Amino acid sequence: MIKSIINLSIGFLIGVVVGAGAMLIAFPYLFPPPVVNESVAQFDGAFDQPASFTGSFREDAPGQDFAHWAKGRISVHHRAGNDAWIELKSDFEASAGPNYWVYLNSRPGIDDEADFLADSERIPIAKLKSFEGSQIYPTTISQLNDKQALTIWCETFSQYIGSADFVEYLSQAIEPSG
Repeated sequence: MIKSIINLSIGFLIGVVVGAGAMLIAFPYLFPPPVVNESVAQFDGAFDQPASFTGSFREDAPGQDFAHWAKGRISVHHRAGNDAWIELKSDFEASAGPNYWVYLNSRPGIDDEADFLADSERIPIAKLKSFEGSQIYPTTISQLNDKQALTIWCETFSQYIGSADFVEYLSQAIEPSG
């Protein structure tokens, strides 16, 4: 009798752990966040200049696989003062997963987990809003200083999702004013 209760309890606990783990993995696929369609104009209106930097997620990065990927274009906008906005363009898409974050990296060529973790000067910007669509992330020119790439990273499983290097769009570098 006691052996049956112990076996039942152990089976119940294993079932709960496996079920919770499966739900953690399945949740973003079953209930994805809505597609976002934000524009830079929505965030404090016009800008002094067009995008300062642009970039594209590398679709052939060694750290990407069928379950961990991102594609699309990005741009960085700024205006007088210290305000800046990172824009994931309307063609942005990423694989579904839990707890994705947007990071700024101090070096280009982030292609896998090892590259990401080796960048000790990376800074988190915000939790990813959606797996697709145009998204705006406010930041500052001070935060962008010396940053050369944007990376999408899964905090829950420490997985590289994708990275885009910044390519200077204007002939002048951005500097905080005031």
